[in-house]
Amino acid sequence: MTHSRRGLVLFAVLGLAVGCSSDAPKLNEKPVHKVRGQVLVNDKPAAGAFVLFIPVNEAAGSTDPRPRATADDNGHFVISTYGDGDGAPAGEYRVTVTWPDGNDVEDRLNGRYSPANSKLKATVKDGPNELPVYKLK
Repeated sequence: MTHSRRGLVLFAVLGLAVGCSSDAPKLNEKPVHKVRGQVLVNDKPAAGAFVLFIPVNEAAGSTDPRPRATADDNGHFVISTYGDGDGAPAGEYRVTVTWPDGNDVEDRLNGRYSPANSKLKATVKDGPNELPVYKLK
């Protein structure tokens, strides 16, 4: 193989490798948008609270993963759907929050923000999203 041909082959292989490492959605994955927020309980960070987004128009039997996050020590969270911190598909969501005690057994919020009871909402739009602070009691 000539030197110029080897260079062309190497260029093509590198081009394929770069193209394959793109952030584009994979087959059956919806495009996602960065989503950040914070959850406070009685004006204090809810460290370790689990935040789950349930699509308002979720089809029965849907196998799409639900966007979710765990709050850090300051109550801040970054939503993940397909990968760590990747975001959520655009749309309207009901937001649920559970806050396990130190033993991960009891919900310190007593189910007030469970899927059956939560009135919390979120709208994810194209582009980065900074949600209003969820102030819980």
